[in-house]
Amino acid sequence: MAVIFAENRVKIHGYSRLVRDLGDYTPPETFMAGLSETFTVKPYGEIEDTVFSIPPLAESATPVHVMHMYMNGAWYELSCPVDPAADRIASLDVSLLQKTVLEGMLGITDPPRGDPRLQYLGGARPLRDLQTRVDSGEFIAAFSMQPVHVDDVLGIADDGGVMPPKSTWFEPKLLSGLVLHSLE
Repeated sequence: MAVIFAENRVKIHGYSRLVRDLGDYTPPETFMAGLSETFTVKPYGEIEDTVFSIPPLAESATPVHVMHMYMNGAWYELSCPVDPAADRIASLDVSLLQKTVLEGMLGITDPPRGDPRLQYLGGARPLRDLQTRVDSGEFIAAFSMQPVHVDDVLGIADDGGVMPPKSTWFEPKLLSGLVLHSLE
């Protein structure tokens, strides 16, 4: 079976991450201080918990990494400028989160193999699902990722690259299939 969708008909959602513990960052305030070394951390305020992603607090004239974190009953926006020297893959929000926070701060070095401290939540799920998992005590923090742009996915494929693990959630979602990209 094969299905072809025009790139403007594909919806990409972010792929959220849930973290069970903060490692050496106890109490959580030390984790927030560690995040502040790389990111501008701002309280976000109330969100619409039935949607799949959170819009950035402000537009930026220059490329900016933006992700949202839920911890201790509150949402925060984490942002920082994109390194202009970074390649396409390193310029993705999920790459920065993995390198800086999950690996750099928490020591989660092999997420595709199933580190028990990390769990993913597919993008077509309401933000309420992240909040519920954290509020239950099962996880200490959740990261809601911005969707990757179709142009970035196609550009990385054209460059012969591979997207980072769990960086995209495509819709429409088929039970099985093959993704083809024209090599014109």
